[in-house]
Amino acid sequence: MIRKSSVFILVSVLLLVSACATLKITPEMVQANLTVVTPEGSGKFPVVIYYQGTGRGMRTMMTWARWFKSIGVASAIVDNATMRNRTDNPTGSMYTEDAAIAWDLLKDNPKIDTTRFALMGFSRGGGMALMAGRHFGNERPVPSFVFALYPGGWGVRNECRNSHRKPTEVHIFFGDRDDVNTYDGYADACRNMASRQDNMEFHLLKGATHCYDTNFSFPLFCCGGKPVRVEPNPEAVETTKVIIRNAIKAGWNL
Repeated sequence: MIRKSSVFILVSVLLLVSACATLKITPEMVQANLTVVTPEGSGKFPVVIYYQGTGRGMRTMMTWARWFKSIGVASAIVDNATMRNRTDNPTGSMYTEDAAIAWDLLKDNPKIDTTRFALMGFSRGGGMALMAGRHFGNERPVPSFVFALYPGGWGVRNECRNSHRKPTEVHIFFGDRDDVNTYDGYADACRNMASRQDNMEFHLLKGATHCYDTNFSFPLFCCGGKPVRVEPNPEAVETTKVIIRNAIKAGWNL
């Protein structure tokens, strides 16, 4: 016999899941969870709009924002998780629209040149950046670049998705010691896709693990509970920066 209290709890959980699944993200929500970092001076500066990974990673994104600031590029960091009243971005979550709404808000910033922008994502956020193409190309221009660091989150083994076509230039970065590739085959799939699409480049980084751009080592468990190594790799980060710097120097005349 099923207790009424159990039924009530079950219904409440289902309603909560349904509400979360259908949560509409508004410009006001994005604005309240948007951090913009701009270089010194009056601008206007090109901008990189970020997607968080599963573990959120605000500290990592702020580190990247400081570097972009040093080379004359602004950053727009959307707290995708907090905006949805959660601490992370779990498996199955989708948040591709966030950067597009942020782009709309940035149009009113006198220091930002929204005709020159890139999307950048980390882990699951890298997958979001790669899948965000449908939000751009009509009333919004397409991004100049997509920088996807160790992307994933497609939910299917040996799969890599990219929704961006020319003139967007797509760069995917993976370490050759990334355990996520061992379990899910994302790096191999992205490398194969890049070999077939002329607007994509795949960069394999020697000695790098998942989240190689963090400043500390920690055990991260994902992929069905299997352990994923996370080790900082300054050399891989520097290689990534050189590739990004060369791309935007040519594309944005910096």
